Amino acid sequence: MIKINLLPPEMTKFKKESAKIFKVPSDATPIVILVLIIVYIGVFSVVYFVVHKKLKDDRDLITLQTERDNLKKNVESKQAQFKDLIGLRTILASQMEILKALDPPNRLLWAEKINMLAEIVPPGVYITNMDVSEDVREEETQDSMKIREVWIKGGKKGAEPPMITKPIVTQTLAIEGITWADEADQRIQLIMKFHDAMRNYSKQGTNGSTRKFMDNFQDIRIDATYLDRVGGRNVNHFKLILTSKPLVALEKK
Repeated sequence: MIKINLLPPEMTKFKKESAKIFKVPSDATPIVILVLIIVYIGVFSVVYFVVHKKLKDDRDLITLQTERDNLKKNVESKQAQFKDLIGLRTILASQMEILKALDPPNRLLWAEKINMLAEIVPPGVYITNMDVSEDVREEETQDSMKIREVWIKGGKKGAEPPMITKPIVTQTLAIEGITWADEADQRIQLIMKFHDAMRNYSKQGTNGSTRKFMDNFQDIRIDATYLDRVGGRNVNHFKLILTSKPLVALEKK
């Protein structure tokens, strides 16, 4: 039979040299043969142990890498959920602040103010008109400012947090009327008397607390006064402007 060697030259050389190394001498005694067998078994065991350990280490490494990748994905998912929860918390807190601003604890009770006016107006002073107006401006909430500040300090990573605002309401009460007296200085004095009466008026509330007409008002100013005749008598028209304190939810402690 014809045999053809298809191995590359270097493998043929390695095979021949290996055969020389592990070839048992023809004159070897049984003891030498036994020693060689033991050596061969030892070498094979060492090689097997090394190869087996290498394969086990590779499997353990792959397992650890898989666990690390899964853990990384889990952490990234939790981070995304945490950011969503923080954003939701900010929005909810801001909305609660807006709701408090719409119904603030320091709101003006107009029915109470009208009842007080009935006791305040001095003789000779007649109210002809009252008008209430509101000025509303938007102000960024504390939680919104904090979350935006954190975003800026963090290098503006991700989408910019929305600016959440709350309404700040300022109310104005305009009281128009006339004073009726014979002398001009008396009519002016009546305007000032009405002015001072509003500033100084107080009464005991139903709960025992002292209630003042000026509660939640900032100030009173005299807007205009002029001479006129009504019913054949000289009168002075006047207009007093009372501005409320800004109506806003109390800050959280």
